[in-house]
Amino acid sequence: MKIAVVTESSADLSAQAVKDYQITVVNDPIMFGNHVYHENVDITTDQFYRLLKVEKEIPTISQISMPEMQLVFDQLKAAGYDQILVIGLSSGISGWINNLKTYAPSVDGVEVQVFDSRTACAGTANMVKLAAAMALANYSMADILTQLTRLRAATTTVLIVNSMRHLVKNGRIYNNSSLAGTMVLRNKPIISLNEHGKIQLMGKERTLKNAQQAVQDEFEQFVVTSQLPVRLDVISANDEQIAEDWASELRYQFPAVRVKTGTIGPVLGVLTGDHALGMIWSLDWKPLLTALNQENQGD
Repeated sequence: MKIAVVTESSADLSAQAVKDYQITVVNDPIMFGNHVYHENVDITTDQFYRLLKVEKEIPTISQISMPEMQLVFDQLKAAGYDQILVIGLSSGISGWINNLKTYAPSVDGVEVQVFDSRTACAGTANMVKLAAAMALANYSMADILTQLTRLRAATTTVLIVNSMRHLVKNGRIYNNSSLAGTMVLRNKPIISLNEHGKIQLMGKERTLKNAQQAVQDEFEQFVVTSQLPVRLDVISANDEQIAEDWASELRYQFPAVRVKTGTIGPVLGVLTGDHALGMIWSLDWKPLLTALNQENQGD
């Protein structure tokens, strides 16, 4: 069976990764007022954050339509694919993945499986690359979904934001009752995605440095308890230098961890606002795949 892997532009995959792993990417829409922009089509990440500073209205997340997805499915079917695996942004952030699960059984001539990453940005990207690499190595859909579930269970997403305004405006904060004082005090809210992929307030610190240390302490616990190689992605919204500096410190403190940097693109940026900073940690998907290949060769 020939398996195609599809994801959204919010995963922020590099052009090289898309080419190397033969991934199909659909471009997410966002809205400023009544104006719809599509990532990588008529708005770049830099343009989004510039607009964020000048527009009076807080932007909102829109969704890729099912007719658009049907066109993608038709193209992949025509290209000879028997099965399609769609890996999407957390259903706790966007309703698209659940809409797609409802729509998938109606697609004719090709089997469509939908997987909720329950994370965003690099977290979703890591799952997409694992799935695409396994598809190219002729693993079955069942095997791919098993490994994706394993990787998802070992993925943690934590973000430091300047304000909760964007999250509250978009109705994407799970534990609203914890917001007391966070909206008015000058502090750094720390948010995370829970096991269901919903955004919740994890805590708050008076300074960015303190917030970074609090997140780093959580990460250290994962590293200490993990028996497998770990990957860490440091992501930022319009603050690349701070992310690079933090990543350099983390590489020094955790030399066994593969540390990468990435961006918070327009879709997640709608919720975080600018100058957000975050860490996404998980098992490293590359050694995970290598170990799986070795197990199969030993059978």
